[in-house]
Amino acid sequence: MGDFLVAAAHLFLGAECAVCGRPGWGACPACLAELSAPAPHRVHRNGLAMTVVAANNYRPHLEKLVPVFKDDGALHLGALLGRRLAVAVACLLAPGGSAVRLVPVPSLPSAVRRRGHDHGAALAARAANLLGLRWAPLLRRASFGLDQRDLGATGRQRNVLGTMRASRCEGPVLLIDDVCTTGASLAEAARALSAAGVRVVGAAVLGDADRRRDHGSTTFITGPPILE
Repeated sequence: MGDFLVAAAHLFLGAECAVCGRPGWGACPACLAELSAPAPHRVHRNGLAMTVVAANNYRPHLEKLVPVFKDDGALHLGALLGRRLAVAVACLLAPGGSAVRLVPVPSLPSAVRRRGHDHGAALAARAANLLGLRWAPLLRRASFGLDQRDLGATGRQRNVLGTMRASRCEGPVLLIDDVCTTGASLAEAARALSAAGVRVVGAAVLGDADRRRDHGSTTFITGPPILE
């Protein structure tokens, strides 16, 4: 969006950047440039056997953008977040990787009802459309369980263990999620899909909530896809 349209949106609609509060539609040009600059990186977590790639650190930009999109109904941010997620997905695709399906990690059914939309499905659909891939809501989550936000690593693992079931499909899949904190939800999703006979080849997430969690070194991804 050009400077004139940004200014007009701010004047007539009160539009402001969800990150810094300056005039902007979704994200101002400065924050958008900062969000788009970093190369995706490998996520290191104990207990995650698959390759996981994050588009960005969760902080400082995504910690503002993701909750506003997910919980506050700012659906216009879906295009921006979907593009960034597609960058992480592309790092995992080998040549001819169009057979891979994107599978979103499901939220609690009560959370989806409260929000009025399924943000994970929306992000998976955006990224798949940009990359010419298919996506499928193969995972279902039980209605029991707590919101993960206030739980520690052990609590998160216990909270999601055994809560997901999967439908079967042919071909490999990539898991999609907004944020990787402890990796518990990704691990449970991979378990459910594997139990249904589905081959999980990796996962892509928007944000890495804590790169230091495993004390692993950062691996930035700038070259060819890392899954062959």
